[in-house]
Amino acid sequence: MASQRSGRAGSVLRWFSTAVLYAAFLGLGMTVAILGPTFPDLARNVNRSVSSLSDIFVGRALGYLCGSVVGGVLSDCMNHFLLLGMSMLATTVGLYLIPFCKSAALLIAMMSVFGVSFGALDTG
Repeated sequence: MASQRSGRAGSVLRWFSTAVLYAAFLGLGMTVAILGPTFPDLARNVNRSVSSLSDIFVGRALGYLCGSVVGGVLSDCMNHFLLLGMSMLATTVGLYLIPFCKSAALLIAMMSVFGVSFGALDTG
């Protein structure tokens, strides 16, 4: 009887872990894809032209590179699900704060935070 309960709990935990991973990568894909449709609005928000705001792509790519390196090191020495949760939390905070960025430098910094969370999540 006890082995049936532990088997059922393990099965529920496995399904829950799978659902969390699917949700994380769905959120990751949505976060990456949202930049294209909102790019003109972001440029207008920081009073720059679309062509002069391409630095946010560089910021995101550099953040991704740093996040991949840091995520690889952290994934070796900490719980993978904790790393996943922290990465998704950073992504959520960044998504929330992006519309409030009124300067291009702050917007590039926020996109770098996105890149770091993407890199850590992808590596983990």
